[in-house]
Amino acid sequence: MCNKIPFALVITGAYGAPAAVRVLQELIRQGERVDVMISAPGQIVLGMETSLNLPGRSAQIQRALSAHCGAAEDQLRVFGRQEWTAPLASGSRAPRAMVVCPCSMGALSAIACGSSNNL
Repeated sequence: MCNKIPFALVITGAYGAPAAVRVLQELIRQGERVDVMISAPGQIVLGMETSLNLPGRSAQIQRALSAHCGAAEDQLRVFGRQEWTAPLASGSRAPRAMVVCPCSMGALSAIACGSSNNL
């Protein structure tokens, strides 16, 4: 792995899910660690726009995405919306960089205002 500090990839319900898959594939190809969060609408759009029909639980999604992208063990982690103990939820465990792709207007607004009701 290039760096022990992971990138964060957030996938929301906006259209453009193939771009998120491409970002994830490229980060994995480059040997980076990636922490992924997918909103429920994001999961639906992924299924509509790509061949990825992801299961419901974080651990199952993690296995499916790892297999799809060819990730090494522990290279990709998926966190659910209510996993408040995730490293990303702590200001002292900031990711190396964060990509929100695709980004819905609701997510953009929440990020800009510093408002949240989930991970």
